[in-house]
Amino acid sequence: MAKSWHGRPVRTTNQIECLLDGCDDWDVSAEWDSHNNIIKETRLRPNIVIHSASTQQMIIVELTVPYENRMEEAHICKKEKYMNLTKKLENACYKTVVMFVEVGARGFVGLSVYDLLTKLSICGNKRTKALKLLEEIAENSSR
Repeated sequence: MAKSWHGRPVRTTNQIECLLDGCDDWDVSAEWDSHNNIIKETRLRPNIVIHSASTQQMIIVELTVPYENRMEEAHICKKEKYMNLTKKLENACYKTVVMFVEVGARGFVGLSVYDLLTKLSICGNKRTKALKLLEEIAENSSR
């Protein structure tokens, strides 16, 4: 990290913190019955759970496919829905990040997807290709 004139670290715009930094035992699950017991106790079934047992970290990815004019509303609704689960996981000493991503029903990929890919260190051409593929899949699925 760069340092400012007063000696404190300053994040520059091209430095992005990756959610996966700090450990190498990440386990990815997309099937709800293989998720953590705390998640199983709830009625919530996240689309993807990325979990590190050694650091007690959990990244939950929840996808919504709303109409483009309801993306912000869908984001808020999901955020409220997962608030209690986040608190339960944090009470059980998990560092938890919940990422809500929206891909519009007619192919519009929300900024939340861009943000998720960036935080998972999927950048540059790989991110561009992933966003294009998601757009095509969503558009083709709506036909």
